[in-house]
Amino acid sequence: MKPIYFPFTFISKPVCQTLAACFRQTAVYQISSIKVPDEMQNWGKIGILDIRIPVKYDGDKLDAIVKQYRSWANLHQGSEMAFLKSRTDQIPFFDENSTRQITADIKSKEGRQNRSQEKPDPLLNAGLFLHLAQEYDMQNLTLTEDLQAVEAMEQDFMKDLKGDNHALDEEIALEKTLEVHDPGHYMTKERIHAWTHLMQQDQQDSGLFATTSRSVFESLIDSAPEAELVGVLDAIPVVDNEVEALETWRDELMKHLEMLAAVAWTAKTDSIITVPEIPGCETTVSLTLYIVPGKPPHEFFNRYMEHDVFNDKEKHQKVKLKNTLLGFIEKCS
Repeated sequence: MKPIYFPFTFISKPVCQTLAACFRQTAVYQISSIKVPDEMQNWGKIGILDIRIPVKYDGDKLDAIVKQYRSWANLHQGSEMAFLKSRTDQIPFFDENSTRQITADIKSKEGRQNRSQEKPDPLLNAGLFLHLAQEYDMQNLTLTEDLQAVEAMEQDFMKDLKGDNHALDEEIALEKTLEVHDPGHYMTKERIHAWTHLMQQDQQDSGLFATTSRSVFESLIDSAPEAELVGVLDAIPVVDNEVEALETWRDELMKHLEMLAAVAWTAKTDSIITVPEIPGCETTVSLTLYIVPGKPPHEFFNRYMEHDVFNDKEKHQKVKLKNTLLGFIEKCS
């Protein structure tokens, strides 16, 4: 069993580091093989990420619609982000009314007569949402890093004036990026909704879903009163080079979590194995784990869909998992 990162399709370097501290390999969804960021492709090649494309989208069609959408959004709101912020109560950007409105506007300009009657495609809409959200997250991260670079230069300048010439360490900068950059606080429920469309199409079962977004994690826990705390693992070392003790711990952890996902939950379940201490490691993360008893993943996440798809899926695939595990990873030091 592999953990699945949610509800994002983009993973930054700080996030990748925290995931790698807890798990040997983490699965992440993409909407197209040609839209995977280069750095994520590299992490996939070395086995840190398992990049999955559960829905086969028509890349040309997707690009064409995104281009039309941008033209429409800029015309009506002045910018893409202004448009998105004005529609935070609608899931996703492309609901039935907006799709018809966009199509009607395009038709009036291009002389097309029949498009306004097209039915909305939930999977296509989800793919469009996630594609645009990924671009937004990447741009927002770049902006955050640029602002931090300016701040670091200002701090270095002040240190030089005081005779203390120590530049901000790259590792500390990465930690700060992870602290301040939580894309999940923006359109949280909409992100979960769109991501769930892809998750429901994934043919590889997993009972563990991990996020580095506190906003997303709290949203899920708040909407699942039946969820119970399994435990909190503190001081998980973040290391640059592999350590045998950590590799062994990760394997044992996944075996334990796989068992928790597959058997009936009881509060008397043994506590999670202790994290090994790595001398000299200054950067650590924590992993908070909750379990949703009696709800396998496809049934649990089905609550975020606008229509019931679980029963259809169950006809074709026997559900082996009994529970859903939700994990939240954050930096400790």
